[in-house]
Amino acid sequence: MVTATYINLMTRAGSGFILVVEDDADVREFAVRVLRGSGYRVLEAVNGGVALVLLEQDLPIDLLFTDIVMPGEPDGIGLAQRARAMRPELPILLTTGFAGLERLGDAALGGKLLAKPYRPRQLEQTVESLLAAPGSHG
Repeated sequence: MVTATYINLMTRAGSGFILVVEDDADVREFAVRVLRGSGYRVLEAVNGGVALVLLEQDLPIDLLFTDIVMPGEPDGIGLAQRARAMRPELPILLTTGFAGLERLGDAALGGKLLAKPYRPRQLEQTVESLLAAPGSHG
C-alpha cells in the first residue's frame, strides 16, 4: 500500500518548466529526479552564473528553484533578485540547509523557502502551490 501510494505520487502529471540551481550534485540529482518523476520539465544549473545564462534565453521557465548558499556569484539570493528583475512574475523557491537563513526566503523578493533536508512530497507540494498561485506562469 505504501509503495502504491508513493508510485502514484511520483507519476502525477505535473505541468511546468522548472530551473533547478544547486551546486551539490547529489542534492540536485535528487530534486531533478523527484520533479521529473512528477511530470515537470527540468533544466539544471550548477551555480548562479549558469542559471543566469539560462534565464537570459527565451526559455519557458515557470519556476526557479535555487539553493541559497552556493560558491561564486551570484549566490541564491543574488540570483533570485536578478531573476525577479528579468522576469517579475517568475515564482521563486529557495532552499537551504543552514539554520538561521529561513528569514531570507521571505526577504528575497517574496520567495518561498523549503528547508533541507526535504522529502519528495514536500518538494512536490511546494512546487504545486507556487505554480497554482495567481500570477504564476504555471
